[in-house]
Amino acid sequence: MRDTYLYVHDLRSSGVVRNAITFAEHLARSRPTTLIAGYDVGFFREEAARGGFRLKTLANRPGVLPRYTAAWRLNRWLRGQPAGVLMSVGNMGHPTPWFGRFGLDHIKRIYSISNEVVRDDGWRSVVRQRWMEMLMRDGAKTILVGVALGRIGIFARALAAGTAVEIPNGVDVDRALAMAAAPVPHRWLEEDVPVVLGIGRLRPQKNFDLLIAGVGRARQQRRLRLAIIGGGATAEAERLQGLAQAAGLGDDFLLAGETDNVFAWLSRSAVFALSSRWETSSLVLLEALATGTPVIASRLAGDAAKVLDEGRYGLLCDGVDPESLATALLAQVGAHPARPGDRARLYGETSAAYARVIDDVLATLPGTSAPETMATPMLSS
Repeated sequence: MRDTYLYVHDLRSSGVVRNAITFAEHLARSRPTTLIAGYDVGFFREEAARGGFRLKTLANRPGVLPRYTAAWRLNRWLRGQPAGVLMSVGNMGHPTPWFGRFGLDHIKRIYSISNEVVRDDGWRSVVRQRWMEMLMRDGAKTILVGVALGRIGIFARALAAGTAVEIPNGVDVDRALAMAAAPVPHRWLEEDVPVVLGIGRLRPQKNFDLLIAGVGRARQQRRLRLAIIGGGATAEAERLQGLAQAAGLGDDFLLAGETDNVFAWLSRSAVFALSSRWETSSLVLLEALATGTPVIASRLAGDAAKVLDEGRYGLLCDGVDPESLATALLAQVGAHPARPGDRARLYGETSAAYARVIDDVLATLPGTSAPETMATPMLSS
């Protein structure tokens, strides 16, 4: 049996890292599995260390020079490891396995593309697509997270050729509901004022500027509170605080930091709002659906409109206009919100689907007998 290696950029709180830890635990039940982190930092460091898999870290701090150091250390470490497959789980981490791949003929590589590639940023999108082409030439297989990426020419061609496969994010609904029963994480969630919840790293992608502005507009008709879960740079946190004050949120704005249980927050919030400028397949949107929380999503957020069936299981906003978001917020905190029902169960936990891709690649290594994995039904809508 050959080894499986999963690579993440770092161990900060994100959907990519949460997925990687879950997947590593799944794989470790049937095969030798190592989770490799480029940088030994992040909120999920302790959780990863407790997992039923081996944890390997390469560098102590992020940055351009440490990234190359991490690539060199990854190459040197893998040279002494058994043959197998290395899967790079998130876009931020791909440069390290790519630069560290030389001389590793016994290690096949898979790249999982987990973020939008074509954005409204001119030449950068062109460079990003060329980078994706380089990754796909190196990888034995490419995984596209969600269905939104398949509209891009380079990925559409790879899907048609069978060198890429689409795997939307998924969530274990029963586990989500069990974790939602944890103690109340903040007093706001026990009070009468509706709480609007945003979740994600404090980065431009998540478009918390729009969320703050939209809540500010909605508060002209009804008092709402806004809480945002996620870590980020101090300067960005201070900037968002300033925007919230300018929008009139006052003491009804909270940057709650990171958490290892988003479900306890989601299940008690009045609305979850995904305001992102771009996504592929949003894990946190599915987590919100799993708890039964009314949701709002930006049409720019990858396959969110498909997941919500164009508004049947949650409302959509245009992702640009605060008034569009405010209108949706007021509807979702009203008497008849659009509720998710059992929609999340259609997007079940995806570890078995990822394992099948790894097994297909492992089978191309000489002398490999891939382990059996449980079948997972493919999504039909």
